[in-house]
Amino acid sequence: MCRMCVKSVSERLVGAWIQVNVMALTDHDTMEGVPVALKVARELGIRLIPGVEISAKFASSSQQQRGEEDNVHILAYFSCCGPAHPEELEACLSKIREGRYARAKGMVQKLKALNKPVKWESVLDIAGEGVAPCRPHVARALVEAGHVYTIGEAFTKYLRDSGPAYVAGAEQPAEEVVRLIHRTGGLAILAHPWSLKNPSPLIDRLKDAGLDGMEVYRSCGKDPAWVDCAGNLLKVGGSDYHATGAVEETDLGGINLPSGAMLQFLTTAQPIWLSALRVILEQFAESDVESMISISSCWKGDVTIRKTDRELILILSPLLMEEERMLVQSEALRLGLSHSVVCEQGFECSAVSRQM
Repeated sequence: MCRMCVKSVSERLVGAWIQVNVMALTDHDTMEGVPVALKVARELGIRLIPGVEISAKFASSSQQQRGEEDNVHILAYFSCCGPAHPEELEACLSKIREGRYARAKGMVQKLKALNKPVKWESVLDIAGEGVAPCRPHVARALVEAGHVYTIGEAFTKYLRDSGPAYVAGAEQPAEEVVRLIHRTGGLAILAHPWSLKNPSPLIDRLKDAGLDGMEVYRSCGKDPAWVDCAGNLLKVGGSDYHATGAVEETDLGGINLPSGAMLQFLTTAQPIWLSALRVILEQFAESDVESMISISSCWKGDVTIRKTDRELILILSPLLMEEERMLVQSEALRLGLSHSVVCEQGFECSAVSRQM
């Protein structure tokens, strides 16, 4: 979880004169920052891809015998309109976040028993308002309390998997997370596979579940070993920037992802995102008004719903590609919706409406 707000991240990119054309926001187990990020990205002329980094777990047969498991992070990338069935995705993320509070409290209790106390309030303050705490936040609290010198030392001595202060979370199996991402209209990408203890059986299992890609680009460039491991999967990269201040952390813009890799990513994503957009339009056409309002409260994409005395109006992102705009028109006709183009804050947006 990045400790900087979305606007600060964006302003830092501009202030450092880092040329960014496409950017994804993938906080841990939350999409709360996406609406603000989309607004800021439009102002800066950046195409922002809404996303989330979902915590999961996996244990091979040998790991199960030893009572061990791998903590896995799977990136979900959605269209500018966000996920389809957002309520299903949010239910999963909410459960994980609740588990993170319980997990962090358990780690604080174990550290106290180890005579390395940290204040729960400090952990929450480090995490930030409304952010569910995770291990890096507890690690930073250990540093600030003077028990260790670095976050890496905190993990090595206390918070590593099976470490003396380790507590398991409430994550779902990794294969289920991949399937959830697909059901909600996203691409599923395995994050930083080099951090896994036993990557080969996990990658094989996730490929069977429909994994779309893997991170293979690091700050030092493309890693040939992971390229081979990815095979025919999409090969992407990201900074994994958390603003921890650690020397080993890759800075914003520190990953040079080739334009060809980005093009392949967007080409693969387009039919998936078109299907998700179709689902969003079908939900709008077929759900009763109260259900639609409830669903819209979970939206974390560039979409807005408005209610008048006579109409319910769905305003879609100005970042829709031409193919997506054409889909909106054809689906509006099929579903009996009215279609129009409206101006929102200086941007032309496709909109559909239905009678109340």
